[in-house]
Amino acid sequence: MSEHTTNHPAFCTPETFSEITLFSGVGHESIASILERCTTETIEPGEVLLSPGQDNTAVFVLLEGLLSVHLEGEDGEPFTWIERGGCVGEMSLIEGKQPSASVIAETPSRLLKIDQESLWALITMSHAICRNLLFVLSHRMRASNRVILEGSIKQRLLEQTARTDPLTGLYNRRWLDEVLERQLGRCRQSGKPLGFMLLDVDHFKEYNDNNGHLAGDAALIALGKLLDEHIRPGDVAARYGGEEFGVILPNTPLYQAERIAERLRKAVEVATIRDVDGNPLPRISISIGLSMQEPRATVQDLTMRADAALYEAKKEGRNCLRTAL
Repeated sequence: MSEHTTNHPAFCTPETFSEITLFSGVGHESIASILERCTTETIEPGEVLLSPGQDNTAVFVLLEGLLSVHLEGEDGEPFTWIERGGCVGEMSLIEGKQPSASVIAETPSRLLKIDQESLWALITMSHAICRNLLFVLSHRMRASNRVILEGSIKQRLLEQTARTDPLTGLYNRRWLDEVLERQLGRCRQSGKPLGFMLLDVDHFKEYNDNNGHLAGDAALIALGKLLDEHIRPGDVAARYGGEEFGVILPNTPLYQAERIAERLRKAVEVATIRDVDGNPLPRISISIGLSMQEPRATVQDLTMRADAALYEAKKEGRNCLRTAL
């Protein structure tokens, strides 16, 4: 990095002076005496100007070139770029802390270096510079807020991906088990009943063999939509695995749980299933096993009893509901 002392006319013309954000609306003659104390520096492509872990004692105004700002290390993708007239280093200088991002030259770049003492002198001398500095800091805050918002959106998408089944869009078994554990705890405390349905597509292997796996996927997708349509807002449906689905029915007595299960069974029996081109496919039916919460029941107890009831429904001819006693 090369450095030399300069005054205002040496580092830019009056025309380009007005393009510098920090000096917008400021007469260069009014601050010339302070700028004479500043220096200009030249850095080459790939050279690091600012970096987390290193102290910073100046604000740098870009006179020529292009800088990139990196939030996730020097080798990460640039978060933003600083073009001619922009500045960097103001936040770390004002806070008296190390930079929070790496700033790297993308092209040969020439910079005006304003040390801490000179910056405060400029602020004291010019209200316009105060205004411009507030504008720069506001821009930085908005950019930071955008990063936080984008990160939050990505995090929510990752969490959603981790708990949903990619084919049907329903929750997956892992999430169902977690919700069931919480719901069991709530029902124990409140004394309200809880039901759990385990349902299975009848003869699904034959359906796949006769119609193809894409048709089988279409049937599972259709079943997922029917579940969404026929359960209540507080109920939780999930793909349990393969052609098996689970439904949690909080605050639901036995008679009501059986009514919901039977309504779903009938809806599936008459539902039209279509392939991706809209052509009708053979209908499906489901067998359902229902279990109700018992004192001190665990998730495993509830699911095992529902599974046993589902086995009975299959053994008795399928397309029916059986309740664990």
